[in-house]
Amino acid sequence: MASLTLKETLVRLRDGRLNARELCERCLARANKLSSLNMYISRTERGARQQAERADQCLHKSGQEAKKALEGIPVAFKDNLCTRDAPTTCASRMLLDYRPPYDATMVSRMLDSGAVLVGKTNLDEFAMGSGSTDSIVGPVKNPWTLLFQKTPHRYRFRANQSGCCQLETSPKLSEDEVKVRRRGLHTSASRLSQSSTVLEPADQSGSGLQRLSFEDDSDWLVTGGSSGGSAAAVASGTALVAFGSDTGGSTRNPASYCGVVGLKPTYGLLSRHGLIPLVNSMDVPGIVTKTVEDAAIVLNTVAGHDVQDSTTVTDPYQPVQLDDRFSLEGVHIGIPKVKYSSSCCL
Repeated sequence: MASLTLKETLVRLRDGRLNARELCERCLARANKLSSLNMYISRTERGARQQAERADQCLHKSGQEAKKALEGIPVAFKDNLCTRDAPTTCASRMLLDYRPPYDATMVSRMLDSGAVLVGKTNLDEFAMGSGSTDSIVGPVKNPWTLLFQKTPHRYRFRANQSGCCQLETSPKLSEDEVKVRRRGLHTSASRLSQSSTVLEPADQSGSGLQRLSFEDDSDWLVTGGSSGGSAAAVASGTALVAFGSDTGGSTRNPASYCGVVGLKPTYGLLSRHGLIPLVNSMDVPGIVTKTVEDAAIVLNTVAGHDVQDSTTVTDPYQPVQLDDRFSLEGVHIGIPKVKYSSSCCL
């Protein structure tokens, strides 16, 4: 189930092969099992179950009544988007107990479309960062860390006497050390590649996935940032959609690190109302999904003018239509070669 795209999940919810409460419980279970990744600052389990039950009631209604666009879909929001029913901390001690009196427009439009809020995701404090490492609750760890156990070398940066950073590698690990790193992990490279970059548990219920642990504090990969928690939430299968914010790459950067799709819509296309600002003239709510098609579905749900945000475009929104005939056949992608040395300066 964790490998399903948003579009595939919507089809299953509407034809009765899947119900919203079951989907919600599995996402919450995965979030609990993968809590060591530190993706979430808070999880809204009670409210999520109530929203999922209401979604099931709507989905099971007979007749031709139109279903809401995202009925029953688990969604997570970066913790700088205001939520009335959950704290909004911006990963800062300053706002640790702050509970907004209103929902951000992105939150209200997603909930009005039937989505289920499963939690608020971790970030760099006040979204000022590019690694999701500077948070009052600690750094976000990339779900691909599960594959890092297969890497025989450990990489780190250390400042030299002149203040420059050096890339260092520790000696190759022994077989016993590698086995220790892999202990308790149920994800292999082949399984990950077969599940659309989403981590799959040993069994479909999620009960076979043990809590992730690390032998030491350096044994993990960064998610990028500052919306690292949102990217990790989608990559790990704990949410089908997540919202971040993007000022200079804060949604696209972690999406690329975590192997998912990150979209920064054109400024003014999405409302910033309720998004705690970093740079007002550049901030944009960002969308994180598994596929481009999923991102278009979410964009079409939340885009459009908002009277609460004078910078939103007033012209009627024209929904994005993707061409099914689009193909990457014949497209060539160039990847520059990068050489690292022990004296490399960043």
